[in-house]
Amino acid sequence: MLRRLLDSMFGKAPAHAQPGANYVYKIVPHSSVNPRYNFPVPIPASHTFVLSELDAKDGFLHMSRAAQLAGTLNRFFKDDPKVVLLKMDYGRLSGFKIVKWEPSGSGEIFPHLYAQLEGENVEDHLDLEKKPGETSWDAALERARRAGWLQD
Repeated sequence: MLRRLLDSMFGKAPAHAQPGANYVYKIVPHSSVNPRYNFPVPIPASHTFVLSELDAKDGFLHMSRAAQLAGTLNRFFKDDPKVVLLKMDYGRLSGFKIVKWEPSGSGEIFPHLYAQLEGENVEDHLDLEKKPGETSWDAALERARRAGWLQD
C-alpha cells in the first residue's frame, strides 16, 4: 500500500500497468486540418506543444502505445486525412516527467503525461496520411511500421 502511494505521488505506475513500451506516441491534428497545431521543424527543444481541448479538460496529455494507435486514430481522427505522430522514448520521458498508465473508459491501459510536452521530449515526428480510398488508419500505420518508424 505504501509503495502504491509513493508511486502515485512520484508518477511511477504500478508494474502491472506499465506494458513494457519503449516508445509512446502523441497524435496531433495536422496543421492543414487545424492550423492551431502548427509547429516549427526541426522542433526546437524549447517548443511547447499546444494542448487539445480534451487534454486541457482532463488535465493530462493522452498518449498511446504503438499497438493502441489504430484504435485511437479510427475513433477520434477517423475523418481527418492527415495527422502528425509525435514519437517519444518512454524511458527518457518518464525519467523527467510524470507519466501514469491509467485505464480508459473501455478499461484499456493508456499512458497519460501529467506535464507540458516540449520539443526536447520528442524524438521524432511523422506526417501520417491516409491514401485516397482508405477509410481507416490501419494501412497508413502499417506503412509506418514497415518503414521502421513505428516501434513498440
